[in-house]
Amino acid sequence: MATNGFDAYAKIWQFDDFWTRANTFDACLRFIMAAQAKWPNDPKIRAMTKVAWHISQANLKYFQRNLQQDMWADDYGWCGIASLSARDYLLKLGDTQDADDYLNFARTCWQKMYSIGYDSTTNAKPVPHGCANSSSSAGPGTKNTVTNANLLLLSVRLYNVMKSIDKTHATAYLEMAYWQYLWFNAWFTPPLTQYDYFRLPTSGGFTFGLVQERPIAPPDYENKDRPTWEPGWVWTGDQGLLLGALVGILQITSDLNSWAKSSSPPINFDPVAFQKNVNGWIKAITMGVKQLLFGGMFNPTDKVLREAPFNSSFSDDPKDYVCGRGVLLRYLSEVKPLLGGINVNFNQNIVATAQAVWNSRDTTSNQFGANWNPENDSSFNANFITVWGNGDKGVNWPYGTSEAPPVSAILQAVGLDVLGAAIPIVP
Repeated sequence: MATNGFDAYAKIWQFDDFWTRANTFDACLRFIMAAQAKWPNDPKIRAMTKVAWHISQANLKYFQRNLQQDMWADDYGWCGIASLSARDYLLKLGDTQDADDYLNFARTCWQKMYSIGYDSTTNAKPVPHGCANSSSSAGPGTKNTVTNANLLLLSVRLYNVMKSIDKTHATAYLEMAYWQYLWFNAWFTPPLTQYDYFRLPTSGGFTFGLVQERPIAPPDYENKDRPTWEPGWVWTGDQGLLLGALVGILQITSDLNSWAKSSSPPINFDPVAFQKNVNGWIKAITMGVKQLLFGGMFNPTDKVLREAPFNSSFSDDPKDYVCGRGVLLRYLSEVKPLLGGINVNFNQNIVATAQAVWNSRDTTSNQFGANWNPENDSSFNANFITVWGNGDKGVNWPYGTSEAPPVSAILQAVGLDVLGAAIPIVP
C-alpha cells in the first residue's frame, strides 16, 4: 500500500506551481520519514528514499529559480516549512550541504513573507499587526488564518533550528512568533470573541472549536474576497497548521519568558496565562476536529475525515483547498504525542480514513481520488450544518482519478499524508 502510493506520486510530482509543489513535497517527505522509521531495512523503502533525494535536488533548484516571481505571502510560508522538512530529511541522510541550502532558503522565504505581507504598523483595528496574504501585483490582501498560521509555524520552526546556530537571528524568529501569538490571542479572548473567529459551539455537555478561514470585523477586517468568503467557513488545513503552530510555541514557553524579561524595556509576559490560553485553544481545536471533521458526534459516523461543507472550499478554488485534509492529518499525527492531558484518541479515525483513501484509488494506476467515502457525504454534510450552523449541503470535490498535474499530484500527496499518519499506528 505505502510503496504503491508513493510510486504513483513519483511519476507526477514535477509540475509548475510554486506553493502546491512545496506542499506536495512536504507531504512526500513526511511520508518517507514515517516509512523509514517503521521499516528502516525494507529494500522498497530504501528505494523510495533515493527517489525522494532526487526530488529534493530538483525541487531546490525549482524553488530558487521561481523565488522572485509574483507570489502570495502564504506561498512563501508553505515553501519555507517544506524547506525545513527537507532539511530534516537530508540531515538524516547525512547530506549536510543540501540541508544547509534548504535552511537558507527557508529563511529567505520567511523574509519574503514578512516583506510582502506583515503589517508592522499599529493602524489596523480592532487588532493591529498580523500578516496579510498580499502579493506585489495584487497589493494588500486578507489577513486570513492560513497566512497567519503559516507565519507563526514557520517562525517557531526557524527559531528552533537557529537558536543553536545564530542566537541573534533566532531572536527575530522568536519575537515574530510572540507577535503572532498576540494577534491570535486578541481574537480568541473577550471582547473580540463576539466576532466568532474562533467559534466554540457547545453540544452534548462539552465545548469544542474550529477556527474560521478569516476574522471578519469592522473597520479593517471586512475583506470578503480573494477567495470568496461565506459565513462560518472553516477549512481543515487551517486547523492542522494552527495545531502545529500552537503546540510548537507551547514548547518554547521558557524561551519566550527569558526573552521577554531581557527585552528593553521588559515585556509583560505571564507564562502561566500563556500556557493556559494555548492549551485551551489546542484542546478546543482537537475536540472540534474529532467531533466535527471526523464526525465523532454524528450518528451514524464512519470515522472518516471530511472537509467542512462550504462552497468556498469546494467550488471557488477547489484545487487549493482539496489538500486540506492531508495538511490536517500531517500535523495532527505530528502533535499527537504532545497533546498531554487531552483525552482524545484519533487512531481509529486515522485508520478508517487511510482505508477510505486506499479504496478511492484507481486500481491500475494507484492514483488516489478526492471523494473518499462518498456514500456517506450527504449525511455528514447535513449533520455538520446542524451542529455548526453554516454550510452547504450539496458539495463534493469535482475531481476523479484521471486528473492531470498538478491536481493529480495534489490528490496523491493528500493520500500520502493520510497513509503517513497511519503508518505508526498499523501493525
